Amino acid sequence: MSRPQNAKEFREELAKNFSHILEEKGLSWKKEWHCGGNSAPYNAITKTPYHGCNSFALSMVAFTRGYNDPRWMTMTQIMDKEHKYHSKEHWHLKKGSTATYVEYWYPFDLKAKKALTWDEYTNEINSGRETTEFLMKTRYTAVFNACDVEGISPLQEYVNEDVDIDVLVSTLSKVMGVEIKNDGKDRAFYQPKSDMIHLPKPTAFESTYAYNSTALHELAHSTAHPSRLNRPIGGKFGSEEYAFEELIAEMSSCFMSVHLNAEISDFHLANHKAYVQSWISAIKEKPEALAKAISEAQKVAEYIDLKAGYLVQQKAS
Repeated sequence: MSRPQNAKEFREELAKNFSHILEEKGLSWKKEWHCGGNSAPYNAITKTPYHGCNSFALSMVAFTRGYNDPRWMTMTQIMDKEHKYHSKEHWHLKKGSTATYVEYWYPFDLKAKKALTWDEYTNEINSGRETTEFLMKTRYTAVFNACDVEGISPLQEYVNEDVDIDVLVSTLSKVMGVEIKNDGKDRAFYQPKSDMIHLPKPTAFESTYAYNSTALHELAHSTAHPSRLNRPIGGKFGSEEYAFEELIAEMSSCFMSVHLNAEISDFHLANHKAYVQSWISAIKEKPEALAKAISEAQKVAEYIDLKAGYLVQQKAS
């Protein structure tokens, strides 16, 4: 999406985009920062992230045991007898290490009486076979955290030195009196009680736009403070109240992107929309709530415009 000449027209077009969000398919939000040991658990060899209950279980084990590495591996991968996983490194499981078990689902061919890979199963179904000819089975595999493996290379921290903090973000933080601290590690959040924003380090973000749009999202939350727009904010995570505030903040961030030096790309616009779509699902009266959230987001953008001096500049020109 190229930078428009007129902010008003830009936001009107964005509002139309968001108003049709319930009809869009295939949107999937992607977190655009990486924070080393605080990342989601993944397999050290395949780099495949663990999902669902496996991800939750491994994260809980890591927390209780004090692991600060998101990498996990099987005993076969650690031993690497065929020298195909880490031929240049010699891994050794520390004595006394405790295994954690992950659950794997796989298709079993009742006719051939053998386990299949998911690709093989898909090919069989595409060839005309019925799903009733197969059974879904589970197996449990022991995995170990990288903290219990000697010889493994240290975890490489993601560092992007090309991320710049936009003057808009710095200006808003100053004039609104909302301090931004880059101590959030893997979290980005606004804390109403202290009236402060906590973000990961700029170098943890994939792009300049990703950092600044995230900062704008949290600054939008801060406008709910009684000293500003005095908007109701609260509710437990996942509640309708919480979801509604997330809609406002994300759309406000997108509306304000017109003033950033880093232009919003098609990917970033789709990611904004995916985030909004994920939270609208938590609200019963979806169309009505979405329309109201768009209206509130426009108010937030106008407030931020005023604080940043854009409206004053426009009136003076």
